[in-house]
Amino acid sequence: MSESRDRIDNSRRRLLKSAGAAAGLAVAAPWLAPLAKAAGTEPLSGLRDRIDHIIVIYQENRSFDHYFGTYRNPNGHPVANLLNASGELDPRFDGLQKDPAGVAYGVLPVPLDIPAFDSASLPNRPFHLAPYIPAGDNVPWDPAHHFFRMYEQVNGGAMDRFVGLALTRHVADIEAQIRNMPKVGTTAYHERVVKLLTEASKPSGAVIGHYRREDIPAYHALADEYALFDHFFQAMSGGSTGNALYLAAARSCQWSQAPAKLEGQLDPPILDKPYDRHGILINDLPPLLGPTESWYGALKIAPPPDEQRFANIGDLLNHAGQDWAWYAEGWDKVKPWALKTAFGPGDGSAVVQSDLIYNPHHNPFQYFPRWPGYVRGGHMRDVEDFRADARDGKLPPVSFIKASAAHDEHPENSAPAVGMHWVMERLKELAASPAWSRSLVVITYDEGGGFWDHVAPPRPDAYGCGTRIPALMVGPYVRRGYVDSRVADTTSVLRLIERRFGLPSLTARDAHAYDLLGALDFTQRAREPAFL
Repeated sequence: MSESRDRIDNSRRRLLKSAGAAAGLAVAAPWLAPLAKAAGTEPLSGLRDRIDHIIVIYQENRSFDHYFGTYRNPNGHPVANLLNASGELDPRFDGLQKDPAGVAYGVLPVPLDIPAFDSASLPNRPFHLAPYIPAGDNVPWDPAHHFFRMYEQVNGGAMDRFVGLALTRHVADIEAQIRNMPKVGTTAYHERVVKLLTEASKPSGAVIGHYRREDIPAYHALADEYALFDHFFQAMSGGSTGNALYLAAARSCQWSQAPAKLEGQLDPPILDKPYDRHGILINDLPPLLGPTESWYGALKIAPPPDEQRFANIGDLLNHAGQDWAWYAEGWDKVKPWALKTAFGPGDGSAVVQSDLIYNPHHNPFQYFPRWPGYVRGGHMRDVEDFRADARDGKLPPVSFIKASAAHDEHPENSAPAVGMHWVMERLKELAASPAWSRSLVVITYDEGGGFWDHVAPPRPDAYGCGTRIPALMVGPYVRRGYVDSRVADTTSVLRLIERRFGLPSLTARDAHAYDLLGALDFTQRAREPAFL
């Protein structure tokens, strides 16, 4: 155990050093204060006495404003939304979005591959998306949300480049052009960056569209009855894999020997490479342990499992004698490949064409060398098992629930309303179980998916935070109709679990994260479900 702990600690130190923030990530780091502000202490005894089950439902690729930009709380609690005091769209967002050169759009560029936009002429301001893309419809588009591109979309907190950098466009010789850039800081350099960003991007005004209460009514109803967090951010800039790893381990993977040709860069933020200059995984790559995807070029550069010796929340729970499970839709269909590796011989290969059935790069535990033990230990289960475990009173203390691409709300694969109904089915299964009265549910998203949000994210370290995302808390002791405006991020979920079960923190990020306890009230009588 001590040898394993030494490896974990050494790996953690390497990560902090690589971020250039070893001193800043000390316990007293002042710039981490916003993430820890008002961390709950009073409800802790109630959490430990009355909550036996923490359930995390982890959906995909939607920003807070995209879903809750026009949400109004029935109790009158202020919400950091798009509305002014009169309940109208705030005019301060008019003309906000700019092209890569910094010039404001007169009218929004619209996606020509979505027929409903064909005759649309939209002013440069947020708009209701449902008339063009109904919440129940799925369309073949996926906004860009890579690590450095998201930083450029945020633009130092101006939040004004989401439309201009909405989609990526392939440029054959762009790497050669970047190698021959003018001197940094010169006018010629700036002009070349703007040119390359323009060539490598495809603008789309659709990313500042939002849905209303009537489009996703169940989610707004949950906010009415339970708690909505309106300053909850994705932990890491960029996409799914890194943020899933932050949910599990409060950090991303690493490959210390990643070649320079795989390194992305912030200036210019054009090449969406998988690693940064320290070998930290910053964009999506599939796991090498099965089941994995038939994405052979990416598998050859995927992070080696043997380098991921740092601990994750599953390890902490195992060490504490607490059971846990990752309930993934479609798991039973791909389980036969679970103990194989990507480059195993013949039938020994872990590669399986899973399509919409199961997404390996959404399961953070597959990146760790201890993965076979998680599988053999029964920690990987199907969503059908969640239904049975809830019904039979066998839910573990900690559950993560992950939809397949067909239901996870990821654009291009799943419509918002389809994912919403899927989430509500999981809540109803829990509500009908003996576990409800002692359960706490967090519903959140891996990242904003390239959709605009108007609140600038905090910068606790070199890797995050990214866009603000929806987060709801549901349970019998959650405050009714509460809006929690404390600053939180994905690692707050880890902090909540750690506080409940007396676990140590994994990194400085979860150690300083707000634990979400302000949304709980253990002086109230346990409430019956409000959504059956």
